[in-house]
Amino acid sequence: MDSSEFQFQFIHLNSVSSTNIYAFEHLRQKSIRGATVITASFQDNGKGQAGKDWESERNKNLNISIIVSPKINVEHQFKLSQLVAISLKKWLDTLAVEGVKIKWPNDILVNGKKVAGVLIENSVLKQQITHSVIGIGVNVNQDVFEKFDRPATSLKLELKRNYDLKKALTEFIKLFQSYYVLFLKGDVNFQQDYLKHLFGYGVPQQFQDAEGKFLGVILGVLPSGKLQVNRNGKLKSYGLKELKFLD
Repeated sequence: MDSSEFQFQFIHLNSVSSTNIYAFEHLRQKSIRGATVITASFQDNGKGQAGKDWESERNKNLNISIIVSPKINVEHQFKLSQLVAISLKKWLDTLAVEGVKIKWPNDILVNGKKVAGVLIENSVLKQQITHSVIGIGVNVNQDVFEKFDRPATSLKLELKRNYDLKKALTEFIKLFQSYYVLFLKGDVNFQQDYLKHLFGYGVPQQFQDAEGKFLGVILGVLPSGKLQVNRNGKLKSYGLKELKFLD
């Protein structure tokens, strides 16, 4: 299989509560079959990591849910997360956006400001992921942000111009598709590239866990997706809701 043999079907919605919610509803109804890209001009209940809302002005940004059937063991689900993060990083590189980093597990920062968020939700049967709904929000032409915990930016703010949403979608999906085909064939390992572009990797920074604030250093990421951090000389592993970045 190559990227020309693997094709997505596209669904565009003017308004929806959440593209991820829409995707799962139609998967349950079996009204969507095969790899699908769902986009929306506006979401009134966009979802982010850890139950947070995702802010996005109407007709300003990319609100995407990609439905795929990776058929991988649930223990390997973080490989899909890495694939998405690397795809977004490489796409922004093609636009000459500077200072792009991946913030664990798979959000994208530009000079420390959030430009894209990712939420992957899986359907699992007998330890195998049958469907993944990959929710992606990219700040494209929005220039005022209010709700993000971390300061945000957009392609418009970084490139000093408006960017065509259809063109942005086409370019990103084309690149994601090529990486996804390699992923299905088992021809790529994203670990080294992921760590190379990981925000804060190998650099002392402030964190907070259940025991309190501390100065730690990110040392790696386990296959399970847990973040490995040197905490006061001890190697500790953290899940998504167990660690907060303070820098």
